[in-house]
Amino acid sequence: MALTLVTNPVGGVAQKIFAGFLPIEFVFKREDLVVTDTESGLDANTQINIGSNLTGYLSVGDVIYLYSEGVNYTYDTIGTITEITSDHIVIDIPYIETSTGGYINYFKNYFVEFQCVNASNSDINILPFNLQSDGTFSGDIIIDVSIVNDLNVQRGVIEKKHIAESKQEFEIQYRQVYTGSSEAYTLIDEKLVIVVYATETPKENEILNQFDLPKIYLGYPASVIIAHSGGKLGDDVELIYKELDINENNIAAGTLGTLDDGNNGFLMWDWDKDTAVQEATKYVEFSFVYEGVSDFATPDFDYPDFRTQ
Repeated sequence: MALTLVTNPVGGVAQKIFAGFLPIEFVFKREDLVVTDTESGLDANTQINIGSNLTGYLSVGDVIYLYSEGVNYTYDTIGTITEITSDHIVIDIPYIETSTGGYINYFKNYFVEFQCVNASNSDINILPFNLQSDGTFSGDIIIDVSIVNDLNVQRGVIEKKHIAESKQEFEIQYRQVYTGSSEAYTLIDEKLVIVVYATETPKENEILNQFDLPKIYLGYPASVIIAHSGGKLGDDVELIYKELDINENNIAAGTLGTLDDGNNGFLMWDWDKDTAVQEATKYVEFSFVYEGVSDFATPDFDYPDFRTQ
């Protein structure tokens, strides 16, 4: 038994966007050592049978946590050690009934240490400090990494319609630290993308909008922003639109162009002030799609499209 990752907010997705103003929590469960069973021990206190020799690490007077379930009673408590041998520990908690299984938490000066690291190089810590939590006695540990949002800026450079400084991409690595520990970091090889403006976690490739039907005024520029969290290798991303009449029937279609995929965070397309629309157009419906990029294979350039004389 050891430290178990219970909740990974990425959820197995290689890249995912998170709102910058909400918690992003990793949840762990700490269970240091399995318990065989409990029984009545010295002075009618609770004896914990563990089958492991901890006499070189613990001694009388140290405090540990016990969790073990019986038929009518569950030990869920901390206690001070009154006796310790090569295979059992007695704590100053009155014996109630025999229980089986469970665990103890006994490591001294314990905490979990987190690093928020560069998504391409885990040796680079993007924060100037590590995050730490010792959790509860029972071993419930929650670490919130949303502080990375402080690295974002409200106004940033727009590069090729990518709002470059509005997001941070990073991964997490963690380890247990306690008296006598020498653990290496464990990398969670799943990228997080945290965006500064979002006040709720957006769906992948969702058009950000605080209004049910925002208005576009002809003759004035506007922009459409997508919360993007990674696409397919070798694809471009395209924003297309349909012009709808008053009954929301499709009467025309167009595109605001394609962008190279590979940029996470906010992607922006311009609705030009000179964009022409149909006389009957009352609504514009936007859609985000992937567009395959030519692989330059020979069939793509065969006759008649590229035939020369």
